[in-house]
Amino acid sequence: MLTLNKITITTPKGRVLMKDLSFSIQPGDKLAIIGEEGNGKSTLCKLIADPPQVYDTMIVEGQIINDLRIGYLPQNQAECNETAGDFLLRDSNGEIDYSVLPEVKRELNRLHVQLPETRFDEPLSRFSGGERVKIQLVRLMVNQPELLVLDEPTNDLDLATLEWFEEFIRQSEVPILFVSHDETLLQRCANRILHLEQTQRKTVPLWTLASVGYDDYVASRQDMIQRQTALSSKQKAQYEKQLQTWRQIYQKVEHAQATITRQNPSGGRLLKKKIKNLKAVRDRLDNVEKIKKPDPEEAINLAFTNQPSIYGQRCLLDDTLDRLVIKDRILSVNLSLQIFGQARIGIIGDNGSGKTTYLNHLHQAAKKRGTNVAMMPQNYESLLPLNQSAVEFLTIAKTKEEHTRIMTYLGNLKFTPEEMNQPIERCSQGQKAKILFTHLVFSDADLLILDEPTRNLSPLTLPVIEAMLSEFHGAILAVSHDRRFLRNVMKTIYHFDENGLHLIMNF
Repeated sequence: MLTLNKITITTPKGRVLMKDLSFSIQPGDKLAIIGEEGNGKSTLCKLIADPPQVYDTMIVEGQIINDLRIGYLPQNQAECNETAGDFLLRDSNGEIDYSVLPEVKRELNRLHVQLPETRFDEPLSRFSGGERVKIQLVRLMVNQPELLVLDEPTNDLDLATLEWFEEFIRQSEVPILFVSHDETLLQRCANRILHLEQTQRKTVPLWTLASVGYDDYVASRQDMIQRQTALSSKQKAQYEKQLQTWRQIYQKVEHAQATITRQNPSGGRLLKKKIKNLKAVRDRLDNVEKIKKPDPEEAINLAFTNQPSIYGQRCLLDDTLDRLVIKDRILSVNLSLQIFGQARIGIIGDNGSGKTTYLNHLHQAAKKRGTNVAMMPQNYESLLPLNQSAVEFLTIAKTKEEHTRIMTYLGNLKFTPEEMNQPIERCSQGQKAKILFTHLVFSDADLLILDEPTRNLSPLTLPVIEAMLSEFHGAILAVSHDRRFLRNVMKTIYHFDENGLHLIMNF
């Protein structure tokens, strides 16, 4: 049994990540933790699976009761030169234990992981992100865990591996606590939701635990937000109406008091009493507890400025490439792609196949053609100057109007003034993604090239990003494994492999 009772986690700088969090894990649970980046999801996973990591860096209050053997897959998996075989056979003391080889083979077979023994001597760094996740899950299962804690396991998975992973979760007899931004995965796998939020400019932490699936949770949340918004608006309207009536009465009494003669002292005393009573009424009106208008994390606002749509037959990119090569390795051949007007083109393919390399090539080809193009890389740090603030990075003209515009846009994306002006290296991955989206809006580009644009965003904020991109005046080319994003934004989808691009869907 795992039980958390009134857990409060505070950063060394005094920010409360979560307050009085209480829940327990039950058999059969597929508990998904959702929320914006920086709200404490990974910290909570570490607290459950590896408490010393959190106790050494955070102030933790509350009680954790745990008698379960936990298998933990952390978010950041460093590429290492240890071989796959050594990784799978190494015991908790760091020794290679060949006696577990039969169990490793059984788990590889049970989980349908294709890893022939001929690859056991390959370093893990040569495997794709999806292959490494599978290998790590096999190792976890060899140790027969009683609870799995998986922190963002889907970030580096291609579509085929995502489907494999969904089946792994659904078929697991071991309860699973997992963090994911993949809405389709959440819809298909989660039977409980833990939502971590930071409201009121990240000063008030909230948490919600719901023993329902993701779609039911979102529907009930939207209903709650609508009802609370309506109640807040109704109360405000009633207050304004009562205040208007009060002002009319108060002004009449004030006028009477100003015009009453000294020959009517009793009338003057009566008017003073009325003034006193009216002030008491105003105090009661002002002291009524206000129903706060909801401030949900998904209430962000970002949109491209209105521009005339690009002419549908205008060619923005026309590229033919005989061979795509990296370090003398041929990734693909016979690549050809044309992008016109308002195209919405998605590219899918296996991890490690060369999609990012191809996007980088197309970015350079578009610039050589003279197309106004902007790119959002998968590796944010390749574009973002980590020592600068978001405001500094987005500043070009250095005018007061531009500064106000930048602050407004970032504020609409839930950045606090401190976060706007802190070095970008201190921002979460989700915040870095939002900075890059703002950069796209400011770029006035006619062609956007996006590499996994939604991978670090909360699923609750994705509808805003989808709407923003759907309304873009020009063309979009994106590599993505986000099935919702592909379905809702893209019109044409290609599969990329060693033999080029293959059209698989055209709406």
